[in-house]
Amino acid sequence: MKLKTFKFLVPIALVFSPMIAAAAPGYSQTGIRVMPQDAPKVLAAMDKLMASPIGQKYQGRLLLLQNLADGNDPSTHSIVSIFKSAADLEQYTNLMQNDAARIEFTTAVAAISQIETTARMTTLKSWGDINDTDTVWNAHSFTVTDAPAFVAALDAWFNSPMGKKAPGQAHLAALTASGNTPVTHVLSLGYASIAEMEAYIDGGAKDPDRAKLLAALRAVSTHTGATLSRTLKQWGSASMKSLTNP
Repeated sequence: MKLKTFKFLVPIALVFSPMIAAAAPGYSQTGIRVMPQDAPKVLAAMDKLMASPIGQKYQGRLLLLQNLADGNDPSTHSIVSIFKSAADLEQYTNLMQNDAARIEFTTAVAAISQIETTARMTTLKSWGDINDTDTVWNAHSFTVTDAPAFVAALDAWFNSPMGKKAPGQAHLAALTASGNTPVTHVLSLGYASIAEMEAYIDGGAKDPDRAKLLAALRAVSTHTGATLSRTLKQWGSASMKSLTNP
C-alpha cells in the first residue's frame, strides 16, 4: 500500500499516529529513505518492537514494504499501520507513547533513516480475495471529482466477468491528511506475486468491461501515478479482512 506525497518531515513516532477525522477503517503510512546496508536493521528494530510487551498489545496489522517503483519519491520503504478505526489506533498510540520499547525503536530507526512522506487514509470499500498472504502491492493515485461515480465504476468492474476473476484484493481509500498533494484517493491492488499481477493485466487488456472502467474513471478523476512495492514482513493478530469494510 504505497502513496506518493510531498515531503512532510515528522518524528518517526508518527508511524503509530492516529488517522485524522476517520471513523471507518483505515491506515497510516510513513515513507522512509534507508541505505541498502541499513534495511535489515530497520526490519530487526521492528521485529524487536513487535515482540516486546507493548508490541504484543497491537491490535491492527503492521506492514514493512520495500518500494520497487515509485517515481520521484525518494522513499525506499513504507511502514503501514492498519487499524479498524481511528479511535483504536489513537488508543494504542497513547498506550505506547512513553514505552521503553518504542523509544528504543524510534532511536534505532531515526539513526539510519530519513522520513520522506506521511499520510492518513480512510478505507471506503474493498473487493476480491482479502487475505494476509498477498505480498505485491500496485497502488494507483487519483484526484477524484465525483467520489460516488468513482466507486460505482469500480463496483461495476469488480462485478464484471473479468473483474470477478481478479486473483488478488483491492482497497479504495480516501486521504484524510497528507500535506500538500492533489491526490484524493488511492486504489491499492494486492497480488501473490508480480507474475500473477502481470498475467491478470495481460489477460484483461482487451476486455470490454475494462475499457468501460477506464472511460468511467477518466470522466470523474485524473490518474496521478502508480507505485509498486512488496511486503518484507507483517505483524499483528488482526487479519486484513477484519480491518476492512464489508
